[in-house]
Amino acid sequence: MRKIIFIIPIFLFGGFVSYLLFNIQNPVFEKLSPDEMYKRIIKERDYAINQAMARGDYKCCISPPCTMCYMEANQWNNFTAGTCACDDLITQGKKPCPQCERGLCNGESSTCNYKPTNAQ
Repeated sequence: MRKIIFIIPIFLFGGFVSYLLFNIQNPVFEKLSPDEMYKRIIKERDYAINQAMARGDYKCCISPPCTMCYMEANQWNNFTAGTCACDDLITQGKKPCPQCERGLCNGESSTCNYKPTNAQ
C-alpha cells in the first residue's frame, strides 16, 4: 500500500511536468501567429524532406533540395508526393522539375549545368 501511495504522486507529478513542457515547447498550432505558423510549416517540411533523403526516397539534384516534388504529386516524382526523382531524370538525360531546372540553370539555358538529351 505504501508503494502505491508513493507511486501515484510520482506519476501525477511526471504527467504535470510533461504537460507543461509539451505546451511550452510545442504550442498548439492554432494559437500561433501567422508568421510562427509559416516558420513551423517550413521547418517541418524541411525536416520531412531530409528524412525522405535519408530513406533514399528523395533524390534531388540541387542543394538545398527542391520542395516542389515533396509538396505535390507530379511527373517528376512519378506522381508520388514526398519523393523526388530529379537526379535520376538528369542521369537519364531528361529534364528535372522546374524548381531544380531553375537551380541548375540560373534562369538561362546557356548556363545550364546539365544538358538534357531528350525533352520530357
